[in-house]
Amino acid sequence: MKDRPGRTSLTPFPLVLVALSVALSVALVGCRPPEAGGGARAADADVRVRVEAPPDPVVGPDTVRVLVLADDAPARDATVEVTGDMTHAGMIPIVADAHPDDAPGTYATRDFAYDMAGDWVLTADVTLPDGRRGFGETTVTVARP
Repeated sequence: MKDRPGRTSLTPFPLVLVALSVALSVALVGCRPPEAGGGARAADADVRVRVEAPPDPVVGPDTVRVLVLADDAPARDATVEVTGDMTHAGMIPIVADAHPDDAPGTYATRDFAYDMAGDWVLTADVTLPDGRRGFGETTVTVARP
């Protein structure tokens, strides 16, 4: 193929570089850690958080429960966010808010859904109305339906 004067053409080699750059950018975005799972976070010693997932979870909607105690009493009006991360790299985390449940100090997700079978880490990020924070974590193995 002959170039016309004043025009440039892309040879296959630059097209491969462009395709690799796009693929690398997508992979890097997919591999980013969840914001709630960042390394620079601190929990208050008097805020205890326990994350509970139903036994034998399968791909699809599920409820994650979070028990929050502050000063050894059930914590009310907390903001609770649950993040699900697969244990292998490259998966986008699932994030859902947990809302007050039946018992005091208990919160539950309403719109959390596992999108893939495998091993997951569930992390709860809790902020109390007075600004104190707590974190809890559990692991689950999700099966195919």
